[in-house]
Amino acid sequence: MSAHLSLIVFWFAALLLLAAVLFWVLPSLFRGIPARERLDRRELNIAVYRDQYRELEEDYRNGLISDEQRDVARAELEARLAQDALSGEPEPSPVSRGGRRAGFALATVIPVLAVAGYLVVGDPGFVVKVAEATQAEEERQQKMEEALRRLDEQVDRALADLEQAVRDDPDDGVSWVFLANAYIARDRWDDAESAYARAYDLLPEKATVLSGYAEALAVNAGRNLAGRPMELIRQALQIDPDDQKALELAGIHAYQNEEFTTAAYYWNQALRQMPEGSPAHAELTAMVRSARVRGHTEAFGGAGMLAAPSASISGVVEIAPDLLAKAQPSDTVYLFARTRGAGTPIATLSTRLDQLPVDFLIDDGLVTNPEHMLSNFESITLVARVSRDGDGRARPGDLEGVLETVDVGSRGVRLVIDTVRP
Repeated sequence: MSAHLSLIVFWFAALLLLAAVLFWVLPSLFRGIPARERLDRRELNIAVYRDQYRELEEDYRNGLISDEQRDVARAELEARLAQDALSGEPEPSPVSRGGRRAGFALATVIPVLAVAGYLVVGDPGFVVKVAEATQAEEERQQKMEEALRRLDEQVDRALADLEQAVRDDPDDGVSWVFLANAYIARDRWDDAESAYARAYDLLPEKATVLSGYAEALAVNAGRNLAGRPMELIRQALQIDPDDQKALELAGIHAYQNEEFTTAAYYWNQALRQMPEGSPAHAELTAMVRSARVRGHTEAFGGAGMLAAPSASISGVVEIAPDLLAKAQPSDTVYLFARTRGAGTPIATLSTRLDQLPVDFLIDDGLVTNPEHMLSNFESITLVARVSRDGDGRARPGDLEGVLETVDVGSRGVRLVIDTVRP
């Protein structure tokens, strides 16, 4: 609805409401008093005669008047009553001049006050603003729908051109890749899988082809990455360790199998290649956080440790038997991974004392600062500490174990809490 039409409808509705109010108020001022609401003189006279007749009879019974006097008075009352009963209908009272004046005044004042009050207190332009905003939103929606329609037409034309291109040159692997992506854009995953299969035959050493083929296979298998899709993903990462889709799919597969630290590692690698501030970067960052939180338990205290990435350290934390009596089973045990020398924190794990001995795995997936990835160092320092206060700060009397130099990639590391901090 246009702004002008909306304004017309608004004022028309306002005038109808005003007319309804005046129709309800004014008639009572221009009409006289209804006959049934006026006191009828005849009925009043009859009531008076009835009272006089009862008084007459009461005086006669009390001996105040004689029979002759009663008969004369009764005849007189009956005559007067008959005369009033036979008189004409009373005329309705005319409308008072004051009532007419009040009616005309209200008919003038009410509309004026209503319009003036709206202009002063209300927002005369509100209806137009709302109509214009609604019209602008409708136009925006129409433009968006038109843009999407044109985009669909462009995709359809491009798809037809690509299909013709592979018919003209069936050995053009790049065209098959483009065709597969066009099918994905139209949500035609079966056709995309077939196109990627042909592209894989022609370009078996191209990482993006392998990861795209793996995605199509997984989607058509109910989004299951096990089996052939993961084989293709591993091949893609061997060819190009930075292939973004392969890293994302590898992380998804690890997460589905509750290998959370491994999932965080792959996603963190993919995250480095995304522009910060983009929706994809924000989404993947949230996925990394989720994997790190869930991987905390897995990395420190989980049974059956995962196959560790090459840039990782795994082992066991335990406490010397002679120090057990100096701590409570509910005390918190922290494992700190730090750079050598400056001691900059890389990763932190925690568990309870009654869980020791406990296995651990530290890799890039648990690192909180991208500038201090575990894979950037040749060796680090590991510190295990029993904290009664639960905040991890070093205090005199804390039980502690330290390994000053641990090579990245080490397996079977044994860290014993065997000293008391002075």
